[in-house]
Amino acid sequence: MKNTQHQENTVEKKEKTPKNKTAFFSQEDRTRYVRLLQYIKPLWKLVALMLAATVVYGLTEPLIPWIMGRIIDDGFASSNGQSPHFRLIVLFVLLLNFGFLIRGGANFVSAYANLKLTQKIIAVMRCEMFAALLHLPMEYFHKRSQGEVVAKFTYDVNQLTAAVSDSVINLLRDLVTIFALLLYVFITDWQMTLMLMAAVPFVAWVIVTLSRKLRRLSRELQADMGGINHLLDEAIRGRTVIRIHNAYEQEYSRFVKQSEDVLQHSLASGLTNATISPILEIIIVLSLSAVILLAGSASFGSVMTDGKFVSFLGAIALLFPPIKRIGRVNEPIQRGLAAMESVFNFLDIPREVDTPNRGVKISRGAVQFADVSFRYGDRFVLENFNLEIKAGETVALVGESGAGKSTIAAMLAGFYMPESGHIYIDGFDASEISLAERRQALAYVTQDTVLFADTVAKNIAYPAENPDIELVKNAAENANAAEFINALEKNYEAEIGEQGSLLSGGQKQRLAIARALYKNAPILILDEATAALDNRSERKVQEAIERLQKNRTAIIIAHRLSTIENADRIVVLERGQIVEEGTHQQLMEKRGYYASLVERHHK
Repeated sequence: MKNTQHQENTVEKKEKTPKNKTAFFSQEDRTRYVRLLQYIKPLWKLVALMLAATVVYGLTEPLIPWIMGRIIDDGFASSNGQSPHFRLIVLFVLLLNFGFLIRGGANFVSAYANLKLTQKIIAVMRCEMFAALLHLPMEYFHKRSQGEVVAKFTYDVNQLTAAVSDSVINLLRDLVTIFALLLYVFITDWQMTLMLMAAVPFVAWVIVTLSRKLRRLSRELQADMGGINHLLDEAIRGRTVIRIHNAYEQEYSRFVKQSEDVLQHSLASGLTNATISPILEIIIVLSLSAVILLAGSASFGSVMTDGKFVSFLGAIALLFPPIKRIGRVNEPIQRGLAAMESVFNFLDIPREVDTPNRGVKISRGAVQFADVSFRYGDRFVLENFNLEIKAGETVALVGESGAGKSTIAAMLAGFYMPESGHIYIDGFDASEISLAERRQALAYVTQDTVLFADTVAKNIAYPAENPDIELVKNAAENANAAEFINALEKNYEAEIGEQGSLLSGGQKQRLAIARALYKNAPILILDEATAALDNRSERKVQEAIERLQKNRTAIIIAHRLSTIENADRIVVLERGQIVEEGTHQQLMEKRGYYASLVERHHK
């Protein structure tokens, strides 16, 4: 099954992942963060505002213990048993409120700037990924499921926000807070602070060790989510086949198994993350307990007032939350780093090899394959293949599945490049013609009609935003589509639904032919365009195809051999080689391979 193949590919990728990539912050991670800075640079003002607000928020953390210590020492203890210094207490309370007003404002500015920065970067990256998707070579899509590709745009990019700013800004805020509090307690009593600092190596060891495990689990979870999307995509696209074969249990079992993988890796990741906080708490509490015991012993040389001691303990207590948050922030950062790896690897996939536009214009549509070889993997589909098609000639390609018929059409369209040999169009070597010009000269109608969730007119005139309605109507008329279009409520402005779901198979195929007529290209490729139609729909589509073929070079890949009897020439293929060619009558008289195909077809 495809899912099994996907899982095998995932395992293969994991095995190829270098071990040093599991470190908390490897050289590869640093390289990716430097690359990420290219997306952040244009937003440097927003970054500066966010960082400034974050630093202000972190630096105001020692305000509480400092004010509490001053209130105890200056407001209450200094009164010598008399009434507390109320005015001084009021002053400190006002200072506390003013400080928290600044702190709240800084928190708001930091959070909003962070949100804006993140969403802008993600929007830019998604657009860049989509631009890359549009220009990826066809081989990429043959090796990956649609679900795996979709997961990069949904799950991976969303996880990337953790590496972009969400967790990073929280990490910065907590680091500034920890620094401010440590500085404060160091000034308050440097001896006890140094004793507390003995716990730092243990805290660092816990974070780094568990980070490695989190990174591995994050990669596995990403692969599992790709598998989930793949199964969903198959279930939606294959809904008819699943129902016809009553394959509900099989598909459900596959999905349950994949969901179990997601659950196990999610739980393992959550368990690892949940372990961090209690371990850190134990280390910190043990250190703090040692400090308190030593401070209470008569042999300890440090002397503090009651206010300073309360202030010191308060500052230490305030260190707990940011240190615990740093432990928890590790999981989303590791997910973000794994997502960053996935997204950048996707963006680095080589695009289609194109040729600069040299002013070549294809107008006649003459085609020649000269000693062309091409293979999928280790198997040659075409080997030293030769075929010449004159301008305006209609040539049908027939043969068993795997004979190379669709490969010839795909290579002419530039979807695949020859391993050796040359393709000529109007006498020009195709390798010297830009893909845009080459494809502009082609109209391609396939069995699997591709329509867009838009109006009838925009589907016929695709990709024109403002179609010429007269040309649209003329194309629809010649494609035998005008009758059913005029029966729609809004005619040419009617929405046709997702993939033309509101139309029948024959109607969708006629729209595809109308699109080819509107394009008015000199070369026409029909790849089994009537294979999936009933007899009545086929007749209407065939009439439209005959009009479409006029004054064009037509290459017809036929499943129903009865539809190609009037072709100027029929080329019979077997294992990538031409075994026969001629008119229908000539080939039938030979009583060779073609005649046997026709006889089998009519049985």
